[in-house]
Amino acid sequence: MASLRFLSLFLVLPIHIALFSSLCFAEDDTIFYDFKVSYITASPLGVPQQVIAINGKFPGPVLNATTNNNIVINVQNDLDESLLMTWPGIQMRRNSWQDGVQGTNCPIPSQWNWTYQFQVKDQIGSFFYFPSLNLQRVSGGFGPVIINNRKVIPIPFDQPEGDIIFLIGDWYTRNHTALRTALDSGKDLDMPDGVLINGKGPYRYNTTLVPDGIEYETINVDPGKTYRVRVHNVGTSTSLNFRIQNHNLLLVETEGHYTSQQNYTSFEIHVGQSYSFLVTMDQNASSDYYIVASARFVNESFWQRVTGVAILHYSNSKGAASGPLPEAPSDIYNQWAAMTQPRSIRQNTSASGARPNPQGSFHYGSINITDTYVLRSLPPVTIDGKVRATLNGISFVKPETPIRLADKYNVKGAYKLDFPNTPLTRPPRTDRSLINATYKGFIEIILQNNDTKMQSFHMDGYSFFVVGMDFGIWTESNRNSYNKWDAISKCTTEMVSRPRNIYENCQSRGKWRYRDGTS
Repeated sequence: MASLRFLSLFLVLPIHIALFSSLCFAEDDTIFYDFKVSYITASPLGVPQQVIAINGKFPGPVLNATTNNNIVINVQNDLDESLLMTWPGIQMRRNSWQDGVQGTNCPIPSQWNWTYQFQVKDQIGSFFYFPSLNLQRVSGGFGPVIINNRKVIPIPFDQPEGDIIFLIGDWYTRNHTALRTALDSGKDLDMPDGVLINGKGPYRYNTTLVPDGIEYETINVDPGKTYRVRVHNVGTSTSLNFRIQNHNLLLVETEGHYTSQQNYTSFEIHVGQSYSFLVTMDQNASSDYYIVASARFVNESFWQRVTGVAILHYSNSKGAASGPLPEAPSDIYNQWAAMTQPRSIRQNTSASGARPNPQGSFHYGSINITDTYVLRSLPPVTIDGKVRATLNGISFVKPETPIRLADKYNVKGAYKLDFPNTPLTRPPRTDRSLINATYKGFIEIILQNNDTKMQSFHMDGYSFFVVGMDFGIWTESNRNSYNKWDAISKCTTEMVSRPRNIYENCQSRGKWRYRDGTS
């Protein structure tokens, strides 16, 4: 099966600008956090295992900020290996070395600390943070990020009663070092052992599939109230369908941009993605309700155990939840199934985002493209005895000197500016090839997925416009069908492993990387 997706990225790439300029401005508030990253023992699926905690908690604390705040986070690494913390979706303007990804930062050695400092300038929305090295996110270390609107900028809906956060993701009872060893030996990760919701295992909805004694999440609500529900897929490799029994999900925002509001009975959230919904507690309280996150685009009958279940509890509830779970969409064999939802997500062009001007005031559809890149992903191949992923036949090699430091100190040979703009017919190889973009240019990127598995692609440092999605091989004629008015802007997109294409427009100052941190 070949799945082809295309992203037209209109990127503004200000290269070689003051790498170590000051971030903090006296007129903007500064908030401080201390993160002590360490191992603890937990049993989210009933099996004691080593997980990564922040300040002794799994998941980590909410990083709560307001537009234009300066954020200072002191990270103490008490793990037994190097660490980097990344804040995907946060726009790192003139301070990419604060982003916490390999190739930009030097890792924090064990028992050392590092202080991140960055400003959430002109930003709002729902995001999450996680450790970006060595598959550590498989063991935890993640937590939510909320950037609130300033009081002078209205949100495009009535003020909700409060925020409800869901961190959903696939989970393994083996820790990241064991899984990393398996991957390095050429093995797949295999089917996860379950799905966690806020670090907890499933409610015992089925006595055969769910063992007794597992701690599960309960969300307490009041009848008639409307809550803002922020959902993040913090997992490793599994797309999840999220749903709340008998309740509609009104989509309002994704990854820092308000959306046109529309209702869904369930919603697919792919690895690394964040969405927020308004949910009104408008049902009777005869019993509690199921909250479900189940594996999607797999053999769902075989993957039944890969299901997270929490409980929605009304304050006047008369009984426990019981009976079968609400069903997931039954269109898994419909080739259009994975395309219908993302095509329906549009930007709210009349709403103000972080600034008073409407989100639609930036007319991305009328800009001139300076560069076009077609990036093709293929199934992993063996290169020099190791199984590696590739883009356009190149598997990125970890740089000895972080790229931004190499720029700063003019280190010769640290990387190459020769990444091909189209797939090449040559044997795959390892290299440190980078896209050589035009300064202040706009890039169109077409992602073409010829792998057999769904991929998530993320752009560090900014966001892109998803302007189209279709089947087949992209050609220049596809530009005629681009959405040039209200395409959603986000930082993470899915690429499903069926014959389909996605194209995106993006204005960005970032770089592409896989969700496990591998470029």
